[in-house]
Amino acid sequence: MRPSIQKLLNELGEFGRKNTGYYNIPAATGKFFYNLVLISKAKNILEIGTSNGYSTIWLAEAAKQNKSKVTTIEISESKVNMAMENFKRANLSKIIKIIHGDALEEIPKLREEYDFMFIDAIKKDYITYLRLAEKNLKKNAAIVADNAIMFKDKMQNYLNYLQNNKKYSSVLVPIGTGVEFSIKIK
Repeated sequence: MRPSIQKLLNELGEFGRKNTGYYNIPAATGKFFYNLVLISKAKNILEIGTSNGYSTIWLAEAAKQNKSKVTTIEISESKVNMAMENFKRANLSKIIKIIHGDALEEIPKLREEYDFMFIDAIKKDYITYLRLAEKNLKKNAAIVADNAIMFKDKMQNYLNYLQNNKKYSSVLVPIGTGVEFSIKIK
């Protein structure tokens, strides 16, 4: 991890803790995702829920080392603008494509295939995000969803779908607020 990136992540993490509406993943979760992207050698990453770009930077810093790219979707215009500025500061703008819009409307428009997906948006819609993106997920794609412990009740349909579906191998990882880590095996 470049020291300049770590400094920016620390700043953005602090901003998220001090400002309502910017719910960044914990640093340990970011490091976990960074390591997952590196080890999986993911080439095309999809993120649902950008916020101020904190998690995107974790993903993109690893993606840069894999010579890959990140597509992220965010509904809030002010967050899109803030994230774009943070991507410039991180010198990662060239490998991050940000889509301003509702993920429920934007995911069906995607034509690329992804081998890594991170979901951190409206909890009750996690299942819909995944189902909309399934056609775009390669075999052995990694899917990580944040808040699987903290908001388990709001994500129950998503968790049940992954844990009881032969197309996926899924496990709860007790890091941060809980991450459901799944692999699309079929």
